[in-house]
Amino acid sequence: MSFTDTLTDRASKIVESRTTRRGFVNRSAMVGSAVVVSGGYVLRPGTAYAALCSCPRRTGAAKQECNCSDLCCDGYTEFCCQIYGKNSCPPNTMLAGWWKVDDSSFCDGAARYYMDCNQLNPPCACGPAGACRAADSTCQCRTCTNRADGCTVFRYGNCNNDITCVGPIMCRVVTCSKPWEIDPGCSTVARTDPATRNHDRPCLESILAPTPASLAWTRAIFNDYLRRAPNNDELLEYATRVTNGEPLHSVSQSLSRTAVYIGSFLDDLYLSVFGRAIDDAGRNYWTGVILAGATPAEVAALLYASKEFFRTSGSAEGFVRRLYVEILEREPEREGLDYWVAQTNATDDRSGITKSFYGSIESRRKRVIGLYWRFLRRSPDPQGLEYWAVRLADEDDLVLATSLSGSPEYFEKAQN
Repeated sequence: MSFTDTLTDRASKIVESRTTRRGFVNRSAMVGSAVVVSGGYVLRPGTAYAALCSCPRRTGAAKQECNCSDLCCDGYTEFCCQIYGKNSCPPNTMLAGWWKVDDSSFCDGAARYYMDCNQLNPPCACGPAGACRAADSTCQCRTCTNRADGCTVFRYGNCNNDITCVGPIMCRVVTCSKPWEIDPGCSTVARTDPATRNHDRPCLESILAPTPASLAWTRAIFNDYLRRAPNNDELLEYATRVTNGEPLHSVSQSLSRTAVYIGSFLDDLYLSVFGRAIDDAGRNYWTGVILAGATPAEVAALLYASKEFFRTSGSAEGFVRRLYVEILEREPEREGLDYWVAQTNATDDRSGITKSFYGSIESRRKRVIGLYWRFLRRSPDPQGLEYWAVRLADEDDLVLATSLSGSPEYFEKAQN
């Protein structure tokens, strides 16, 4: 098992209730960076501020010496909202790590999560630390009352480790929601830094009115997830969350985990498996199973393994042929048909067989293509197809739906 596989948790299988968002902007805070003391990812909890006060002349806008008591010299990175006006990672950055403070007054007593936005695609080579600085990187304090930005070359290693090389931390965001709910690429491996407990900025205290772009995106996700327009309260709530910096992944996930969206998946599944509409009792039961932690793929495999599906197939061969046609969307080849018919005749428990079909790379590719068309109105590129087909072996199809509807491409398409 690789280092990345060892470090990264697959949090998409853990379905938890969302952290309260009461005052999700005006009672949030965010902070700056951890400081690298030695090479490599930090692999155990510890303070994110482990450096002596040092105030060298910064390149960039300020070009001035600051006192050790100034924010410029406290060892942390500036807040994204202070620099860019939004509590979210700016363009050309990515979420590369997070830490938390427990029992936060800013999150009604729950944990508060701080997240690093590192430069994406740096023109430099990374070693085992997973981060590097290019020769033309700008490290600066914009004023002595600003924390530094673009200075700290570091990553905690608990987010998006499939991207093996990032640049300096450009700014920080904070939320009361769990990072792995905001970005499926983040793991649940926790780091802590209590010293950041009271960090705050005035830009987190004000609520911005929804923008036309955020309103258009909200209308689009309601249509694609729920097949209806949002009512006025829903439109304002979701668009306001986006305008005020809540990541698109986080907002879209609150729709991908709704009973209505899961119910639409079950409607299509029942028509495929049983040739009939699902009844209310069945929809409520299986929706509850998925919301409790089962994946849509696991539920699909159980329904295809049911006695009703086998009985209406007429025989073991009919059963296998239907699995090929309805799951893989093709006729079976002779060798495959004979193999699976023999497997079916050898057992009364067909769930292992249906899991093999629905969990196959061929089935996963079909599901990826279907979700790309639903949300992006196009086929996936070959690289995206294979990437998500591999991920769906361990993760929930709902993670892919959240990723697509929370992508910059989807946001841009929503404007039209």
